[in-house]
Amino acid sequence: MDGTQALKSDTASVDELLIGENHHRAGNLARAESVYRQVLATDPEHSEALRLLGLLAHQTGNLEQASNLLSRATKAQPDNVAAHFNLGNVYLDQNASAEAVAAFETALALDPENFSCLVNFGNALIAVGRFDEAIEQSRRALEIDADCVEAHSNLGQALAKAGDLTGAMKASRRAILLRPEDGRLFNNLGIIEQAIGLLDNANRTYRRALEIDPNCRLAERNLLINALNLPRQSSGELFEIHQEYGRKHAQSPIDPNKFQLRDRDINRKLRVGYLSSDFHAHPVGYNVLPLISHHDPSEVEIFIYSESENIDEITGQFKSHADHWCSTSGQSDAQVATKITADEIDILICLAGRFNLNRPCVAAHRAAPVQISYHDCATTCLTEMDYWLTDKSLHPSDTPEKFTEELYRLPVFYQFSPPTDFPAVSPLPVDQNGFLTFGSFNKPEKINDHVVALWADVLAAVPHSRLFLKHRDYFEDADLVKYWHGKFAHFGITEDRLLLVGNIDERHEHLALYHHIDIALDPFPFNGATTTFEALAMGVPVVAMSGKHFVDRVAGSILSEVELDHLIADTPRTYIKAAQELAENLPELRQLRGSLRDRLTGSALCNAGQYTQNIEIALREMWRRWCSNQKGATQ
Repeated sequence: MDGTQALKSDTASVDELLIGENHHRAGNLARAESVYRQVLATDPEHSEALRLLGLLAHQTGNLEQASNLLSRATKAQPDNVAAHFNLGNVYLDQNASAEAVAAFETALALDPENFSCLVNFGNALIAVGRFDEAIEQSRRALEIDADCVEAHSNLGQALAKAGDLTGAMKASRRAILLRPEDGRLFNNLGIIEQAIGLLDNANRTYRRALEIDPNCRLAERNLLINALNLPRQSSGELFEIHQEYGRKHAQSPIDPNKFQLRDRDINRKLRVGYLSSDFHAHPVGYNVLPLISHHDPSEVEIFIYSESENIDEITGQFKSHADHWCSTSGQSDAQVATKITADEIDILICLAGRFNLNRPCVAAHRAAPVQISYHDCATTCLTEMDYWLTDKSLHPSDTPEKFTEELYRLPVFYQFSPPTDFPAVSPLPVDQNGFLTFGSFNKPEKINDHVVALWADVLAAVPHSRLFLKHRDYFEDADLVKYWHGKFAHFGITEDRLLLVGNIDERHEHLALYHHIDIALDPFPFNGATTTFEALAMGVPVVAMSGKHFVDRVAGSILSEVELDHLIADTPRTYIKAAQELAENLPELRQLRGSLRDRLTGSALCNAGQYTQNIEIALREMWRRWCSNQKGATQ
């Protein structure tokens, strides 16, 4: 082909693409696709045709095809900025955050002032944990357009992740002022308010998000989490919040004969699916890994359905112990349920339903014959969720808590890996300091005003004592330090009695901070589970308040397994008394300091083999019940 012919061909392609784009904008997607493919029939590596076809695939939900087409477009024309930008957007939707960052970086290297790239680059940087860079890129975008809602939103999220919660709140509120009818923006603000500890504000903000957008699943989920933090709720009030969720997500009708052909041999090997986003270094991950790693392969075939939020060394351990590993990212609840049913899962275990990116509503589609809620802290109120795993401490026989699932009480609910990789236990700090140090490493959102008042009374009851608070980099924010000083000052506790520490996130260093604490104080109503275990493993006894629901009986259930029942209080008065008497009994404190780790390791809390047997007994019993019920139903 000579130059004139090539020019004519290229001009024809441009004209065709313009026609295709017009159809594309008008929503005539089939006609647009036909035009793009005509161009590619003549020139299979036409970068712009590939890009537009990839963009169309992205818009219609075909992410894999979109990424393939856009990758070809960037290879065919490496300086095609739009193709790199579109590819980055597809990678974000695929949760391939690192790849998204690389695509946006390439686009910005070609066009440093590309506004859309700057905005979405900030989003991608947040996803990979490069928060300082995300802040920088978001501010660059705002220099170009000070009223860009997405840039303000990204800035707010990045600042929150970087520990500047007050700055994050300002950025998020600015985004809402610019776009007040976006439920997603209200949800983002609610997360920040909740993290600060403004629980009532967060509740109202989540409610507002749902008024604007009833399908804002993140706000709905966060409302359920925040409900666990709210003090002095009755059982009925807590249940009502969950009933609202259950009614909304009920699926009907569910085919009663869906599993009619399932093999009902009560003794056969069971196909058990675990569904979660927490198969990584996370409290739920640490709790469940001992179970997964000890399952009897002759009894259980393990399927893991992972909504991959983070991938790390712990994820690798989960993969090594699973028989099957499936990603659920980018799929709807109905699609995940269909996959689980196709895999002929007998028992589906939904982990920590309301937290992170977990998918409890998959169970609403009746994905498996038996469905279990595990490591959630309240009822799901989903009619298709059959069981809620618990124990007699969390739910005694006279529990006032309301729920829709059937309770299945294990001999002990919690399970932790033995603390073999923890720092050594230190001597008792009071012996060196001359004053006693109480402490808590729980989230500040758990430390409501009732907890502050009680802890102030504890400090008043133990002269010269101090309180050590730490949660990630929360107390790196000077405004928040001032805020917490004010909260305690209201109850007569001066600044010099508070040790507010931040910016220590590495696990070994974090655990070593227990070297500075004599007695840990547990909050309520949302008790600490991982923090209670970690304190005990570091030789630090924990004083806890026991309430009437799962969520405020967690610490007590752990303490009872290491014979520290005398540190489980049921009133503010007995809480203060337990803390005061322990603080005044230094011989007991020294004895506990030296013995708690061994006591913990030797308890049922760290006996993965026995714990797994208990779970397998529970699963087999549930399976027998289902088989028996199905047999009766078909007779």
